[in-house]
Order: sequence, then C-alpha cells, then structure tokens
Amino acid sequence: MRHVLPLGPALSITIMLTALCCLSAPVALAQSETEPTTCRVGAYVTSLHDFNPEADTFDADLWLWGICPTADRRPLETMEFVNADDVEGLLDVVDSPTWASRKVQGTFRHDWDERNFPFDRQTLMIALEEGDEDVHQFVYQPDMANSRIDPTTQFPGWRMTGFTLAGSTTTYATTFGDPDLPAGGSSEYSRLTFTIDLARDDLSGFFKLTAVVYAAFVFSLISYLMHLETTTAISPQVGLLAGALFATAVNLVTASSVLGTASGLTLVDKIHVVVLVYILVAGVVAIVSRVLVERGWTAPAIARLNSWAGLMAAVSFVLINVLLIAAAARSG
Repeated sequence: MRHVLPLGPALSITIMLTALCCLSAPVALAQSETEPTTCRVGAYVTSLHDFNPEADTFDADLWLWGICPTADRRPLETMEFVNADDVEGLLDVVDSPTWASRKVQGTFRHDWDERNFPFDRQTLMIALEEGDEDVHQFVYQPDMANSRIDPTTQFPGWRMTGFTLAGSTTTYATTFGDPDLPAGGSSEYSRLTFTIDLARDDLSGFFKLTAVVYAAFVFSLISYLMHLETTTAISPQVGLLAGALFATAVNLVTASSVLGTASGLTLVDKIHVVVLVYILVAGVVAIVSRVLVERGWTAPAIARLNSWAGLMAAVSFVLINVLLIAAAARSG
C-alpha cells in the first residue's frame, strides 16, 4: 500500500519548489547575460608594399571577415586598427545576416630596426581591436583555418618565414568614463594581431653601401708602401689618406640616410667607423715614419716598419669585419 503525504506538507513542498524555481530563473538569466558574444574573425593579406624604414611604416591590402551567431553583431563596423596611420575601406560584401567581409587598404606603423642590416629580420603586425564593447560583452575568435597571406604576394628583397593570427585581451588603465564600470578602474577589450615574419634575402644593398668604404681602406693600405726617403714624400701619403677619409665620411652620410638613424648604430655604420679609425692609424704611422727619418733611420728599416704595420692593419681589419658580420648574422 502506497504512502500518501498529508495535504498540508505536500502543499508546503510544492510552494517551496515553486519559489526556488522563481529565484533560480533570474540567476540563470543573469549568468546567460554575462556570457560575451563571440564572433569568428579572420584576415587574408593580398599585398604588402611600400616598406618605409625612414617613416617607420608599411602598407598592406587585406580582406577581413566576421561570422557571428546573431545578425545584430557587426564586428567589422566597430573594429579599430590600433597601429594604423591611415585605413581606407575599399569594398564591403554582405552575403548573409551573420557573415560579412570587407577589403581595406592601410598604412601601418612598424619599428624598422635595421641595426643588423643586411641580416635583419622584421615582424610586421596589423592589430585589430573591438572599439565598442569590452570583453564582458564581445570577444574575437581568430579564424586561423582561413587566415593567411596570398601565396602570390611578392616581397622584393625579403623572404617570409611565418605568419600568425592570435587573439588577446588588451587592458587599459581607465574605464573611459563608462558608468557601468567602477570609477577609477580599468577596462578590457578583445584584440586580434596578425603578424608576418620576414627575413632579408638580398645582400646587394649591403655591398652598394660598403663598396666605397672598403675601397677607401685599400687606399689607406697603399700609404704603408710609400717610402719616405725625401722630406716631401709624406705629402702624397697625407693626400691619399685625406681622400680616403673624405670618401668614407661622405659614404657614411649616404648609408645613414638610406638606413636611417633611429635604429642606432647599424652594422654598416660600425664598418665605416672602423675604417675611419684605420685611416687615422695610417696617418699616425706616416707621421711617426717621418720623425724616424729625421732621426736617422735608414730607408729599409722604415720600409720594414711600414710593411709590418700595413700587414697588421690588413689582418686585424679582416678579423674585425668577420666578427662584426658574424654577430649581425647571428642576431638577425
């Protein structure tokens, strides 16, 4: 025989269960409202061009798209290009309520660090950030499966070594006056960063910038072979070294204008400085040789001294260049 609860207790249990359901419904609704909307966003780069180390910029053409769960979300319309100097929308395509794409062209900032030229490596970045809703309301999901660089894209003088599309959260030490956030607090926004890794693949520019300075060093070596039997023999040496010094200084200015000065002392700058030092050393040796002639040294003795000095200069110069170039190639 079944046991039946009295009417009073059964009614009490029913009322309690109803109350619990009523209380839990707002909690569940609140929890669902706090879940941010996630849209899948991707990028397809069709062109990278106009690399400008002097202005620290590069240009890019790319397609962007967004796929959202509902039609009321339009991430491409609230997207901010964080590191862009200028962005222009070229074409908008909307094929469904939840999917849209846009082609854009922009100029983006990049710190062209060319200290290790011609062995430098660069990581170009295009940063996209939600400009309207914070991460509690909206989040980017990177569409890595469809994001890439057009395989026909050319990088004159460069070789692409990799690319990524990664999502992250950017924190700002301000609420931007949002009344829904605690005053004096911070705010967080979803960000996507598309990175393209490049390695320089052209040595011709290096030889163009260093050919003159290496020639100047060779001329400075010739000064060690000039004899000082007469009191006027030092004049050709000084003239030769002055010409080498002038050529090196002018070429240094040219190289600095090409590579820029914002990167600091580049490999090319270091080579120029080394040549300047060696030209000055050659001038000191010429003056010392002149003094030794006046003190009675014989011409063969001075010739041997100059030959040894020239040989040491040549060997040490080659060694220093090898070390500088190896260090730049290793650092990249």
